[in-house]
Amino acid sequence: SSGINAEYGIHHQYPQQGPHQQQQQQPNFEQYGQYMRDPMVANMAMQYGSSLATSGKAYVEQNLDRYIPISRVKFYFAVTTDYVIHKLILLVFPFLNKEWGAYQSSGNEPTRHLNSPDLYIPLMAFATYVVAVAIALGNQGKFTPELLGMTATTAFVWFLIEIGVVQLAMYLISVSTEIRIFDLASFSGYKYVHMIICVTMAIFLGTMGYYLAFFYSSAAIVYFLICTLRYIILPDAAGSDRIAHGSKRRNNLLLLIAFIQPLIMFWLTYHVTYGPDALEMPGKKL
Repeated sequence: SSGINAEYGIHHQYPQQGPHQQQQQQPNFEQYGQYMRDPMVANMAMQYGSSLATSGKAYVEQNLDRYIPISRVKFYFAVTTDYVIHKLILLVFPFLNKEWGAYQSSGNEPTRHLNSPDLYIPLMAFATYVVAVAIALGNQGKFTPELLGMTATTAFVWFLIEIGVVQLAMYLISVSTEIRIFDLASFSGYKYVHMIICVTMAIFLGTMGYYLAFFYSSAAIVYFLICTLRYIILPDAAGSDRIAHGSKRRNNLLLLIAFIQPLIMFWLTYHVTYGPDALEMPGKKL
């Protein structure tokens, strides 16, 4: 193309930028810095940023509560030391309790009613269960760091499956109750307390201790859930004969929630007496 342009007498001349022009095109950051160091400008920027953060926080809180009821979640963690101690005693020795009364999930706080659900104990019990399993397998020389994540993931997946099964059962049998999703999660999470007992007994007493603890814990969690949830799932019946007078579908729902606990407890704990090789690492199947 250069030959053709030369033939027709066309010559292109591109302007050369001098060093002075190049210097003018570069942004003057020093001028911006002096401008931002002005006290008036700095105060205006701070006020604008503060107002923007405040409005953003208010917007997030208003819209987040539509999908995640933060106020309700706080309700389930409003516990005291006295409540936690008495609730743990009730979970471990429910046969000694003689006062099984209904609770109002929207009114009474867990700190005021021992039968009210909470999420503090299930959460702490879940974390303790994972550590207890790691200690049990460590005593057998089969502990690996991956087991912590695998144990937690497996237990959490089965927790979600359990909640989903109960919700699906309530939908299929067309039973509407006053129990909320957080209430169901709370009652489902109480089994981790008994799972800790089973694993601890396996550590100190071996297989025999594990099975003794498992059978007692299974009876205790089933008894506790039936005595507590019958006032919610069977609201139309009166007196101590609620189960006998309740509808068949509601009775089946109550028994499903109660008796599914020992099955999951056994599946998530019995491998500690033999080690993960006996199960071929069931967590990898999930």
